[in-house]
Parts: sequence; structure tokens; C-alpha cells
Amino acid sequence: MDFIRTSRPLIAGSVAALSLGASAQAQAARTAPRKDKRPDVIFILTDQQTARAMSCAGNPWLSTPNMDALAADGVRFDRAYCPFPLSGPCRSSLITGCMPFEVGAYDNDDRPAQEAMDTGIGHRMDEAGYECLYAGKWHVPEVNIPEQGTGFRKLCDMDDRIIADKCAEAFDRRDPEKPLFLVASYLNPHEICEFARNQSLHYGALPPFELEECPNLPANFMPSTFEAEAIRIEERLAPRSHDVFDYSQNDWRRYLYGYYRLVERVDREIGRLIQALKDRGMYDDAVIIFSSDHGDGAAAHQWNQKWVLFEECINVPLIVKAPKGRAAAGVSNDKALSNIGLDVYATCCDYAGVKLDPERYRGRSLRPVAEGKSETLHDEVFVETLLSSAKVRGWSIVEGRYKYVLYIHFQNREMLYDLDADRGEMVNLAVDRRHASELKRLRRKMYDWGVKTGDKRLQRELKYLIENEERPSGHIRGNR
Repeated sequence: MDFIRTSRPLIAGSVAALSLGASAQAQAARTAPRKDKRPDVIFILTDQQTARAMSCAGNPWLSTPNMDALAADGVRFDRAYCPFPLSGPCRSSLITGCMPFEVGAYDNDDRPAQEAMDTGIGHRMDEAGYECLYAGKWHVPEVNIPEQGTGFRKLCDMDDRIIADKCAEAFDRRDPEKPLFLVASYLNPHEICEFARNQSLHYGALPPFELEECPNLPANFMPSTFEAEAIRIEERLAPRSHDVFDYSQNDWRRYLYGYYRLVERVDREIGRLIQALKDRGMYDDAVIIFSSDHGDGAAAHQWNQKWVLFEECINVPLIVKAPKGRAAAGVSNDKALSNIGLDVYATCCDYAGVKLDPERYRGRSLRPVAEGKSETLHDEVFVETLLSSAKVRGWSIVEGRYKYVLYIHFQNREMLYDLDADRGEMVNLAVDRRHASELKRLRRKMYDWGVKTGDKRLQRELKYLIENEERPSGHIRGNR
């Protein structure tokens, strides 16, 4: 199989370039001190970007100078995880500060519970006195943010090419007496979905390239030992999403090449937004949070897309730049575990001075780590998913060096990995009795999480496994 290397953009024409230089009005506002000393909060979100898809993360196959520069001014969280590796559920979590299960968001078309949306981050920050703006992709569940009812003022629909221009216009019209809360939400590198299907890309075709330019395959290209059977069943049942069944190794290399070019495409747009902030003197004193709603398989275990609980799909980039004078700049932190769905919400509220009920919101502010006052955050993080075609729910817990994964059906539904020794998740330790104590300990932690979140199905699955702990994990099937 080979890729079509030229395609016609879905969106024709070009957007007229608007000057990102600071206007006289913006400069005048900048010179006048604001009575409200709380910082502006800028949240930049990409779509389907795995944590290692940045050059500052040590990836030699791409160049992301704007993400790198942001990391140089702040803290890069090496162990940040999405709450659910799919756009709609993760974005529902980011907006509500709750896990997707808690607000009823299992798939892209699910609408979160209205009660949770009524206290969404836009409403929280608006009530705290922030001017709240939103540009780009929404997907909660509509792709574009509604005109009303979210707490945000809409700047534009999903179109990566105009976000910086629309934000620059809004900066020049902002209320100089109010702090700003902006969400700039980009589509890319999600265009990899169309690229893999040989479809036209939203923002134009990639330039032609030769095989010799393509990355080598990752060390964990092959499936792991005792991989959960549910993963390949989902792949077979959803061929439109996973149309890679006949890929050659060179096809996978082309996939990676395209993916990394799309990350670079969105990095350039982020650079334009950052420059607009700098031109108006807004960059230094702002809190800037950068992340992605979920990752991509990126050819690991021969997987494209998202949904499953591989590290490539759930470990996402997270950079936080605190205000100048308070920032821990240029730090790469591999100790602070974060769930972005819970923690970004808590962080925005922290900087805005909004107090949250800890019984309802389990997120922790990233501020102490971003300001160099702490190196750690959570003891463990939990991720959930739904393989919708196979109708299989799944959960994962990451803590310390170990990661535990559970799917509710089919063979080898438990997986245990030592991420210190096996970052690529190639050897499933759940079938090895030498690791039984770790398996049992993490089962109990997962059960407790099910109790805490009210997830009856998770409780039921773990109760069965705990009661049958003397039986080798690899022989326990679902569908009891």
C-alpha cells in the first residue's frame, strides 16, 4: 500500500493575513497598570499529539521550535496523561474538571451532564471576573463552540489558520481592566486521520517526499507479549479508522513522516499566537498551559489512531509557563504525574482564586510545580476508555514505575508493565507469577478508584479478579 502524496484541500482559498503587531490602543492599555493583579491564563490545545512528538522531548524526526521555546520558559511535564484517549470525552473532562465517566461522556457524540457543564471552566472563570475567549475546535460534543451557554465568547470556528489572527484582534479589543482567559484549540496533528485514509487534508496537502526522508520504525513497532485481545478485535471491527491492516513497514514509515509534518504545521500556528502575545506585552506575565487532548499510536505496536491505552495514546505533552519572576524555567519534570482533564481545570481555578470542593474535584493545580515549589503532584493517575466498535470498556492506572491496564472482555484482558525497564510496553508481566504482588496491589487501587467514582462496572470487574487472584491472569477471560 502507498500513500497519495498530493491532495486537494477541503477548504479552498486563503485567509487574508491580519497584522499581529501591537496597535496603539493595545500599547496604551499595556502602559496603564491593571488593578486586578491576577495573571492572564492562556490554554493552548492541540489534537492527537503524543508526548514524544516534540523536539524538546528528544525526538530527532521533527522540529517544534515554538513548543520548545515555551518549554524553555516553563516546566515540561514528562508524565502527563489524558483522562480518555478520544477527543470528545477528554474535552468534556477538560471543560468540567471531572472524569468522562462521571459526566456521561464515553464517545465523541456524548453530551456531558448539564449540571457539570453549568459549572464548566468558562463559567467558573467568567464568574471570577475573567474575560473568557474561545478560538477553534470545541467538540463537547459539537465540533464548533456554541455562541452562548459556555461562559466563553466565541472568536472563531475550527480553522487552525485563522486562530492567531482572531486572537490578535481580540487582544486589541480586550477590556484592559479584566484579566484574560483564552482557550486556543487547534485541530492538528489530527489531519493524520485523513492522511492515513488517502483523503484530502483540511489545510492543504503535504509537499511530496521520498521514502529516504521517512523515520525509522519505533523499537516497539511489534505487538507486545500477551497483548489484550480486545485491541485487535477493535481494529478489525473499525476498518475505516484502522485501515492499516495491509500496511508494509515502509507504509508505516510514511505514516510517521506525515504525522510529524502535521505536528510541525500546528507548531507554526502556535508560534504566531505566541508572537501576538509578545507583540502586545502579554507574554511574560501570563500563565500559558500547552497540552493535547490525547495522543496517537504513532506506529507503536502497529497502531494508528487513539482509543487504546498504550503510552503513545494516553501520554500527552504538557508545558506550563508561570508568570515571569515565578516560573521554574527550562525544567523537564519526570516525577509529577498529571491527569490533564482534572489538573488543567484546577490550575486555571487556582490562578483565578476560585476555591473548589475537593469531594467533587480531584484535580490538583499544576502551579506549585510550574513555580518550582514542588516536584511531585499525584501518586497515581487513572485513564479510562471505550473501544466502541468492540463494546469494550477499559481502564489504566499509572503510578511509580508500574502501569496496570484492564479491559472487560476477551483474552489477556489484564496487562502490567514496568515502565522504568520497558517504556515501550513490550512484555506483559500480568501473566508472570513473580509480579503477582504488584498485580494484586494495583487491582485493589483500581477497585478503590471505581468506588470513589461510582463506577459499578469497574467495581464488578475488579471484585471478580480479586476473588480469583490465585488463578493465572492470562487465562482469565471476559464474557463470564
